[in-house]
Amino acid sequence: MNIKAASLIVTFLVCSASAVGFSQDFSADVVYGGGSKAGSTSASSGVASQKTSRIYVSHDKMRLEAHGPAGVILLVNGTQQTSYAIRPATKEYQPLEGGLPEYFRVTDAENACPDWQKAAVEKIDCEKAGHEVLGGRQTVKYKNRSASNDSISAVWIDAGLKFVVKWESANSGVEMRNIQEAQQPADLFEMPQDYEIAKPRKGATKGFSNPKR
Repeated sequence: MNIKAASLIVTFLVCSASAVGFSQDFSADVVYGGGSKAGSTSASSGVASQKTSRIYVSHDKMRLEAHGPAGVILLVNGTQQTSYAIRPATKEYQPLEGGLPEYFRVTDAENACPDWQKAAVEKIDCEKAGHEVLGGRQTVKYKNRSASNDSISAVWIDAGLKFVVKWESANSGVEMRNIQEAQQPADLFEMPQDYEIAKPRKGATKGFSNPKR
C-alpha cells in the first residue's frame, strides 16, 4: 500500500461495533500477487518473489507491517478516525488523512455489498457471486460490475471474521494467508510514547506496495 496515496483517502476502516468479538480478532500474512489478467485469480500462485506484509486486527483497529527496507507500519483506529505511518527504525510517525479502504469489516458476510460500497473510495456496482473455500475457510465472493483495470473487481469476505481476506483487480491481487484467530495485544495498535512526528523528506512516505497497481 502506497502510504502517500493512502494519506489522501478520506474513507476509514469500516467496522460495526455490534458485530465484533474477540473471536473475530486475528492476524495474518498479506500476500501481494498477480490479478486476473496475470493468469491467476488471486495472490495464491505461490511465487517465491511475492511481496508480503503482516496484518493484525482487533475490533476497529488495524496494524499493517511492511516487510521491506523501509520497515513502515500503518496504524488505523476506526473509532477515533486516526491513521498513522510509523517508522520504528527512526522512532518517527506521520499522521495520515485517511485509512485503507481495501481493508474493511462487514456486519453480515452474506449481505456485504452495503459495507463494501461504504468503504470504497469509488462507486461500487456490487453483486454477490457465491461461496468459496480459501485456505480451509468459508468465504463469500462479491464482484464489482463497474470495475476498471485499476479498481478492485472482486472481494472475498471471510464468513467467520466478517472481514475482507482477498481482493483482486485486472492487474493485481491480494490474499490473506495463515490466518490465526486470537485476541491481539492492545499495545500492537498504540503509538509508542517516545516517537516523534516525522520531518518532511523526499521519499519518506514510501513503504507499502499498492495492491491496485
